[in-house]
Order: sequence, then C-alpha cells, then structure tokens
Amino acid sequence: MRLKNKLVLSYIVLITLPLAILGFGYYFASKEIMLKLARDNVSEIVLKNNQIINERLKIIQDNSLSLMVECELYQIFDGRGPAGGQQLLETNKKVTEILGRYFSQSADLYSAELVTQAFVYGSKVKNTYPPDHFYSSELYQAAAEGKGRIAWVPTYDYTRMHALPELAGTDIDYRYIFSAVRQINPSCVRNDIIVRASKGSEKPVLVMNFKDDVYANIFRDSIPIQGSVFLVASENGTIISHQDKMRLGTVESAAWLKELRSKGSGTTYVTVGGRRMIACFAQSPVTHWLSVVLIPPGALTHDIANTILFFIMALGSPLLALSLVFAYVISARISSPVSKLLLAIKRVGGGDFNAQIKVEGRDELGHVLMKFNSMNERVRELINENYVVKLRERETEILALNIQLNPHFLYNTLNIINWMAVYGEKEQVSNMLISLSRMLHYTTDNRKDLMLLREDIAWLKDYIVIMANRFEHRFRVDFDIEPDLLEVSVPKLFLQPLVENAIIHGFRNMESGGLITIYGQRQGGDIRFCVEDNGSGIEPERLEQLLREESPNIGLKNVDKRIKLLYGSKHGIEIESVPEFGTRVKLNIPYPGSE
Repeated sequence: MRLKNKLVLSYIVLITLPLAILGFGYYFASKEIMLKLARDNVSEIVLKNNQIINERLKIIQDNSLSLMVECELYQIFDGRGPAGGQQLLETNKKVTEILGRYFSQSADLYSAELVTQAFVYGSKVKNTYPPDHFYSSELYQAAAEGKGRIAWVPTYDYTRMHALPELAGTDIDYRYIFSAVRQINPSCVRNDIIVRASKGSEKPVLVMNFKDDVYANIFRDSIPIQGSVFLVASENGTIISHQDKMRLGTVESAAWLKELRSKGSGTTYVTVGGRRMIACFAQSPVTHWLSVVLIPPGALTHDIANTILFFIMALGSPLLALSLVFAYVISARISSPVSKLLLAIKRVGGGDFNAQIKVEGRDELGHVLMKFNSMNERVRELINENYVVKLRERETEILALNIQLNPHFLYNTLNIINWMAVYGEKEQVSNMLISLSRMLHYTTDNRKDLMLLREDIAWLKDYIVIMANRFEHRFRVDFDIEPDLLEVSVPKLFLQPLVENAIIHGFRNMESGGLITIYGQRQGGDIRFCVEDNGSGIEPERLEQLLREESPNIGLKNVDKRIKLLYGSKHGIEIESVPEFGTRVKLNIPYPGSE
C-alpha cells in the first residue's frame, strides 16, 4: 500500500473511530435516559390510574358501609321480613330506590343487589338469577367469611357463578364481571343510639357488580404506547381486566407476576413469553389487586431513537466527509514530497545524477528535499572527478600495453631479418624492410588505441609477408571476414599476437602445409573473431597457464587485458586446442552502438 493510502486510511480510522464511539455512546446514553424517563412516566401513570380507581371503589365501599345503618332498610328486614306476593314486589321497589340513592351516582358500578333467601332485590334488568343457588356460590362464601366486611371477588363467568346454563351460549353484556360483597346486618341510629335488627332477622347480602371497563377505560386510553399490554390480577392470579378480553377470568400463574406482587409497586424488567418487557405496577390498598402495564423497551425509545440516529447521521455525515477531505489534503501534502523524492532516487539509481527536486515547503520534508538536492550535486561532482581519474588511468595502462607490445614485435621481426641477411637473401630483406617500415609507421601512433579493421588487417598482411619469408612459405593465411566489419573500429594489433603464436609455436615442427584461417563475423550485439591453425596444438597443462598473470606469453595476455579494459570483463580471449590437431583462439568485442 502506498504511503498516501496508508495516511488516508489512518486518518479515516483516527477520525471515524472516535466519531463512531462518541456517536454510539451518545446514542446509548440518550436511549437509557429516555428509557428511564419514559419508564418513570409510565409508572407514574399506573400509580395515578390505580389511585383514581381506588378512590372510586373506596366511595362505593363507603356507601355500602353507610347502607348498614339505613333506617328504611332496617325497617324492611327487622324481624321475619316481607312476606310473599304483592308485599314482596312493593318491598323490592323500596329496596331498589334505596340502592339507587346510594349507588346510582357511580358510573363504575354495573349493578347493586340485595340477596335474601326468598328474593333478589334490585333492578331485574341487570340481575336474572334466582336466589336459591346464591347461598352455595363463592359470592356468599366470601360475604359470610367477611362477617360484615367488604370482600372483593375477582372476575368470574356470570352464568357459571349463578348456575344459568341456559345463558351459557348467549352473548350477554355481563358475561364477565367482578363483584364486591358485604353481609348486611340492618341497623338504625335513633337519638344517637344504634338500634340493630332483632335476633332471628335475616341478614341480606349486598352484591355490587363491576365490569372490567372500570380498569380498561382508564388504562387503555392513558398508555398510548404501541405494543403495551395492561392487566389487573387478583392475589391468586385471576385476571380482573386485560388488554385481551379473551383472558378475562383466566388464571395467570407466571413467576414474574408473583415477583411483582412481592414488590408491591414500582418498575422492573420481566420476561413474559420469552420477551423482555418493562413492568410498571401498583397494588390497590382497597382490593389488594395488582395493576400492571407491560411495555416492550423498544416501544418507549423507538421514536426518540430514530430522532437521535437522524441527528447523529445528519451531523456526523458532513463531519465525516469534511474530515476525509482534510485527511486527503494532509496526506497529499505529506506524500507528495516523498513521491518526488522516491522518483528522484529512482532516476539517480539509473545513473541520472542531474535529478533535482523542486522544493515548495520549508518544513522537515522540504529540508530533506533540499539536502537531497545538495547531496546529489556533490555526488555528481565526485563521480565526474572519479570518472576523469579512472579514464586517465585506463588510457595510461592501455598506452603502456601498446608500448609493451610494439618492442616485443620489433624484437622478433628484426631477429628474423637478421637471419635472412645472414643467409644472403638481399631482395627478400629489402621487401621485408619495406613491409616493416609500413608497419612501424602504423604502430608508432600510440595515442590511438582503436583503428579501423581494414587498416589493422592491412598491417597484419604486411606482418604475414615478413613471417612467410622467414619461414620459407611453410604456411599460408586465409581471411574470412564479413565486408561490413571492415569499417568497424577495433583494438590496434589485436590479431597479431594470435597469428604470431600460431606461426612460432603451432608450426615449429612442421616443414610445410601450415594453414591459418582468420574468421570475422557479427553475432547479435557482438563481433566474433577466430584465429584457427592446424599446428601442433597446446598441451592442457600449458593451456591453463596461457592467460594467467604469471604467464610468459606477453602477446596473448596483453590482448586479453586490453579488450577487458576497453569493453568489460565479459569480453576477451578463449582458447581451444587439441594436441597434434591444432589450436583455435576465439575473441569477441561488442559491435559499435549495441548495449
């Protein structure tokens, strides 16, 4: 990954990570605060609703207590009570009026009845059961156990409670109701003295019936939270009121409901049907029933959570985009000088020491670029100085090799002419001296190490004339050189030592038939020369020593060293030889213009 991308990525991480942490932290903190506020608010609503219902039920409860000292009721039920027939109907009318005075103002009370062994007093529109089954029902048992105190009976099926199977399949308005029952001991206050009914008088049972609307109307309208569920349950888990009317009268025995009952009132988390819910609950001091509102946590924070998320996204997205722009600009300001420096280093590595970087800033990176320019300029000066020194050293060494080579050749040639003069071969000596003169004129130009191949071949042919006369034409020399190569510059006298070795050493034991073939051809980017003879060859032990530093063969060694100095170590001489069959000396130099 490039430095610029690394910087941008690191800036993105450094910017987005804190922003994300702050955003999520703010979101969850706000969510918890809003959840607590909403939970406390719902709990307060439950408490107030429960308080309102308790006040209403308390009024009804107090009115039922006042009914116990109602003188008109005392007069009706003191003694044996009303007889049957017309008297019973008239009594029912009076009792209904009395009940109306005490309870008609309460909208929560569905019906109020006084039940005796003989008759059920009250509105016949809202009570249809005969009294014969009442005294074996749960209502009477609760009233009898209360002994004059009010008892609250949880929601029940009206037809089952009063043994009315003919109504079981019908849709009646008062199918499920809950009741408050109290056994009435009629009495009257006269002259501040309480007068009770005589012994043996019947004690009627006051039955006050309520529908679940007492709770449902208040809770259903006061908790407008989607997914919330309200319910009212008695001490044994009987459902008094519920969001789902199908649950009325059923018994809820879940552990969470027992847990809430043990706490009395407040808020807590419970698991209902595998779902985690918030329970806001309160217990009635009048009925001792538990009012509960179950709310999914997400329902309380759904709207506010969306608002917070929108706020975070609306604020965070522009900030993130702005941060990314700044990250890109800053990374570009840092990486651009580094990229320029890397490009300049690459150019220097390729040999371009003139590379200079434009410095635009004066910070640390700008200082580095200035130092690089200064260093590169100094390196270029040192390289130029070193190049001149090395070039002069190489020219001096090549010149010394040429000077070393020329006396060696002159010594050998004069020695041959001397022997010819001894034998009196005057005309041949004259021809050889003319050839030698041309050769000396060519070799004395020591300042030029490279000559055209055709000039060097012409010099070589003069040399061969001298050697052929010396050895009485016991050998001949053939040339096989591509014409295009004749205008190529080659090291001066580079073939002469190879030919000389073939004549002096290769044909030393031959009287005639010697053959030297000189090849020259281009192969790719190189020119390959080969001097091949059919002489006596070279022993392997001596072949290994020919090009070593300690070798006595000055000619071959000098040619090899000159070529390596001029063209590099991959160029030079290779020797192949088979004793009694001949020797092949190969030499390669680069073609001008090739790499």
